[in-house]
Amino acid sequence: MTSTEPRRRWSLRAKLTALVMVTAAIALAAVDVVLPLNLRSSLLSTRDATLTAVVSSVPKGHTFDLQTLLSVSTSNPLRGEVGWSIVSAEGTVKSAPPPTGTSSGTPDIPADPTVDEPTTVGDASGGKAEYRILALPVGLVNSSESGYLVAWMSLADVTATVSKLVLTELLITAGLLILLGATASVVIRRELKPLEVMARAADEISGGNLDKRVEAGDPATEMGRLGYAFNGMLDGISDLLDERRRAEERLRQFLADASHELRTPVAAVRGYTDLYRAGALPDDSAVDRAMERMGFEAQRMGALVEDLLTLVQADAEATTARERVDLPDLLTGVVDDAAVIDPRRTWRLIAGPGGEGLAVFGDRMRLHQLFANLLANVRTHTPAGTVATVSVMPGGDDVAVSVSDNGPGVSDEALSRLFDRFYRVDASRSRANGGTGLGLSIVAAIVRAHGGRIMAAHTPGGGLTVTVQLPRATGTSAVPAPAASTGADATSTEPVAAR
Repeated sequence: MTSTEPRRRWSLRAKLTALVMVTAAIALAAVDVVLPLNLRSSLLSTRDATLTAVVSSVPKGHTFDLQTLLSVSTSNPLRGEVGWSIVSAEGTVKSAPPPTGTSSGTPDIPADPTVDEPTTVGDASGGKAEYRILALPVGLVNSSESGYLVAWMSLADVTATVSKLVLTELLITAGLLILLGATASVVIRRELKPLEVMARAADEISGGNLDKRVEAGDPATEMGRLGYAFNGMLDGISDLLDERRRAEERLRQFLADASHELRTPVAAVRGYTDLYRAGALPDDSAVDRAMERMGFEAQRMGALVEDLLTLVQADAEATTARERVDLPDLLTGVVDDAAVIDPRRTWRLIAGPGGEGLAVFGDRMRLHQLFANLLANVRTHTPAGTVATVSVMPGGDDVAVSVSDNGPGVSDEALSRLFDRFYRVDASRSRANGGTGLGLSIVAAIVRAHGGRIMAAHTPGGGLTVTVQLPRATGTSAVPAPAASTGADATSTEPVAAR
C-alpha cells in the first residue's frame, strides 16, 4: 500500500509572480520574433531595390559573354557590392564576383532562374552563405540560344546584422525578465504582507489571544477593506463571546440565587418534619404551629417557583399572540385594583392626549402583569400615605408609561441594580414582606419581550420613577423598538429584579 502525499500547492505570491513573468516573457518573445523579421525584410527590400536598379541599367539588345560580363561588372558603380553571372541554355553558369566583395563564394543559380523578381539562393560550394539574385534574359555570344544575365548580392551582412540583433534581444530579454521577476516579487510580497499579518493574527486568536487585531491600512484599497472587515469580524466574535460569558455568569448567579432562596423554606419544612417525627412537638398547639409555619414556607416556595416560571416564560415569549391594547383602559383597571388592595396610599392615573396614539400591540395579560408588578413594588416598599402616579404619554414611535412615587426612593448604587434578579435594596428586610426579589425582573423581561425598554430614575423631590417605553401600534403591526439609550440619571436595563 503506497502512501499518497498531498500535492504541494503554490503560494499566491508565487502564482502572481509567475503570472507576471509568463506574461512578460510572451510579450518579449513576440517582440524578439517580429523585430528581426521586420529588419530582415527591410534589408532585403534594400537589396532588391539595388539589384533592380543595376539590372535596369544594362543596355538592351547586347549579347554577353564572360569578357563582356567582366566589363559590365567593372564599369558598374556598385561593382564592389554586385556580382554578375551568365547562365547558358544548357545551364552552365559563369560568374564574375564583385572585385571588392567580402564574399569569396558564388551563388547556386538554377538553370532557369526567376525573371523580374529577386529570389534568395544558397552557396554553390554548399556553404551557409545566402545570395539575393535577379535574372534578365539576354543573348549570348557565339550562341544561337538566349541565356540569362544574373545580378546578385551576398546576404552575409544581412545575416550578421539580424544575428547581432537577435543576440542583443536575447540578452535584453533575459535581463528584463530577471529585473521584472525581482521587482514583481518584492512588490507582490509587500502588497500581500497584510494577508500574512492576518494569518498570524488568526493563529494567535486560535491560540486564545482574542484581543489581537491587525492594522487595517487604507480603506480605499482591497487590503485595507479586508483589514477593516477582519477587525470587524473579530470585534463581533469578541462581543458574542463576551455576551455568552455574561449569559453564563448570569445563569450561574441565577441558579445560585434561586438555590439560596429555596434553601431556607426547604430547610424549615424539613426541620418541622424532623421535629414531628422525633416527637418534639408535645401538644396539639405545637403541631398546629408547625403546620402553620410549614404551610407558610410552602406558600413562599410556591410563590418563588411561580415567579421563576413567569420569568422564564417572559424571556422565551418572542412571538406570542398579540392584540391591540389601549393603555389608558388597561392602566385604569390596574390602578383601580391597586386602590382596592391598598386604600392607605393614593393612586392616580394621568393619561395625556393621544387617543389612538396610546395603543400598543402586545399580550394583554402580560402587560397587565407588568404594570401590576410596578404598583405592587410601590405598595411593598413605600410607607402608608405615599402618592403613586401613573402617567401615559405618546412619543414619536412609542408610548411612555411612568410609575412614580414620593416615597423614600433608593440610592444611586441601588438604582443601577433595581432590575437584577433576587436583588433587594434592604438586605435585612423580612422575607415575609420582601417577596421573592423577582418582581422587577419579570417586568423587565415582559418589556423586552414586547420590544420596549425600561428605565429607573430618581423622582424630583424624592422617590422613584420607573418609565416603560413600548412600540406604538400603527396599522396592523407594532413599530420596532427604538435603540436603548442611557441618560445621566436613568438606567437602561437587562432582565433583573425588584428592589
